[in-house]
Amino acid sequence: MKTSIVLVDDVPESQDSSSALLTAEGYEVSTASDGEGALELLLNRPPNAVLFQILQPAKGAIDFVRRLALSRHALSVPVVLVTALNEYQLASFLNGVPGVRKVLYSPCPPAVLMDAVAQAIRYFNR
Repeated sequence: MKTSIVLVDDVPESQDSSSALLTAEGYEVSTASDGEGALELLLNRPPNAVLFQILQPAKGAIDFVRRLALSRHALSVPVVLVTALNEYQLASFLNGVPGVRKVLYSPCPPAVLMDAVAQAIRYFNR
């Protein structure tokens, strides 16, 4: 069985390119355009990791991470965030949130993104 990733991005072009990159690396990718869709995917079939692009309205990402923290999957599904938020916004957003394994700043080189996803999966599956 392939390693599965839920990819959350509300920019179709970015979602398509990230999905193609992950698929080329051998991951099984499910996509969502918002946090609500991602939670539905995650609760129906927990993935090995979530890649969440916080370039979309931050409220959706905040709601997703907070609701994930309340679910039974909070400590078993790593989340990699890609963000355009500044450090102050990000610090308040992440305060006390379990499961966020890595934060990357946008724009993020593909090799760095792939390495962060692989590390998050290794860390949570050891």
